Amino acid sequence: MNRMQWLATGLCVAGAAGALWSLDWFAGQLYPEDGVGKLAYAPADAMPPRVDMASVQRDWPASLQAPGEGDRLIAYRRDMLGKAPMPAVGVDGAGIAAQADLGTLLANANADVGRAKAQLCLSCHDLKQGGPNRIGPNLWGVVGRPVATHAGFAYSPAMKEHGGSWSYESLFDFLASPARDVPGTKMNFAGLRRAEDRAALIKYLATLGHGAPPPPEPKPAARSGAAR
Repeated sequence: MNRMQWLATGLCVAGAAGALWSLDWFAGQLYPEDGVGKLAYAPADAMPPRVDMASVQRDWPASLQAPGEGDRLIAYRRDMLGKAPMPAVGVDGAGIAAQADLGTLLANANADVGRAKAQLCLSCHDLKQGGPNRIGPNLWGVVGRPVATHAGFAYSPAMKEHGGSWSYESLFDFLASPARDVPGTKMNFAGLRRAEDRAALIKYLATLGHGAPPPPEPKPAARSGAAR
């Protein structure tokens, strides 16, 4: 091999090496290796700090119709697996989740807001006095009414066995997730996640009829700086 051939070979090798380096650099700009194994964005920026996974599952796949929502949910779950459990809202000093004070929620609730929330009920229930049963029973006078007793409606065995009455407390728990509170119920409703929304709806339902019991009294506020 003469000198010109050696020179041509060297130039080809140098050109190939330069092309490979350029491709590697360009790929690094597209997919940076900083923080390998981490998410490309903070899920908290795109999703609420607490996700009602049960609601997502019950509404699947309609709950993930927005573009990219499924990917964000997967990323959120993967990110949460690598972190310590998030404290619940209202956790006290001992790390025990404080129960929502239903009396305070009802006292602060707005029945007009509850009337708007009740539009969700109208696809399955009638709210007028003497109105018919539909997919669900008529809800006039439901607050304080014994469970599964409205005339003419075919309740599920699970609801019949539930017993008790529709007190403020029982409605508050049931409306959070009917399927979780009464497994086997025919009520196909994911529930209202926000406690304030449930309180407003219950306050409005209590105005339908004259048999609703008095709402629970608000609990006294905990003293700040209590003795330890």
